[in-house]
Amino acid sequence: MAPRTSEEIIEQYTPRMPAQEWEAIAAFVRDVVRRGFSPSRNSRQWLNRISTVTSMVAWAVEQGLPLEVEQIFHPATVNRYAVTVPGLADATRSCRRSALTALSRRITRVAPWEPPRQALPHSPVSRPYTSEQVETLLWWAPRQASVVRRRGLAAAVAVGVAAGLAGAEMVNVGAADVRVRGEHVIVTVSGRRARQVPVRPAYREAVLGSAEHAGGGHLFRDPVPRVEFVGEVLEHCDLPPGLRPVTSSRLRCTWVLVMLQTVPLPVFRDLSGVIGERQIVALSRSLERRPRRSWMAAELDALAKAVPW
Repeated sequence: MAPRTSEEIIEQYTPRMPAQEWEAIAAFVRDVVRRGFSPSRNSRQWLNRISTVTSMVAWAVEQGLPLEVEQIFHPATVNRYAVTVPGLADATRSCRRSALTALSRRITRVAPWEPPRQALPHSPVSRPYTSEQVETLLWWAPRQASVVRRRGLAAAVAVGVAAGLAGAEMVNVGAADVRVRGEHVIVTVSGRRARQVPVRPAYREAVLGSAEHAGGGHLFRDPVPRVEFVGEVLEHCDLPPGLRPVTSSRLRCTWVLVMLQTVPLPVFRDLSGVIGERQIVALSRSLERRPRRSWMAAELDALAKAVPW
């Protein structure tokens, strides 16, 4: 009969190693597993736990370490085991190091483990603007108190909402990167996510106007500022409370939401440069469902090659 409780699993566990080797470390391994792990009713989890500890302890003994918790579960030892033990896939090494690190923090008293790092919170996905709010932002742009704010707000709204550029991309767009191609306005994005993005027709004039005001320079400001400057300028713009906060991510999310409803996902990925899965999932919840048959391969190919894609 298969063991059912955690204690039965711990007591009856027998690894695939010579009996003499297991006998030498069995009591130590069982004690560590009992003291180091939180309760669980998942028998598979307990098997994984004791198997991992057994592998670690057997390896440490082979390296000449004594059966002492502070030495075997020392940070350097755990790390060396995870990196050098043979026969494991990279993902398994990562999982084992994580599990052994958590275990070691609980059972050691002297080993120099750093305190657990506080997890940084994920900022919520920005709330997209409505088309009316975007028009209001563009109305306020030329009414800001300084040239820097007027130019910065106009450029950020234009390339953020019209072409989906991120803050780090906004500051590097120059007037020469804005081109008219037939009926389309194209923004060329440089850098790690280089691409060409067709401007949403509703904001064609906003993008062209921002490029014209740049006077041949960069749309946001010359010389090109550090990326944090975008947030600083937008934060200090004089705007109604309903439009705040204005951030590059919120402007980009406005573009993302529209494009997710407009083009197939392969085309969207090419135009967006890479959008995090969490952001796509969160924004998808607010999408208006539009019944449509599945995209055909020929249609996807035509869209990918069509001007201005």
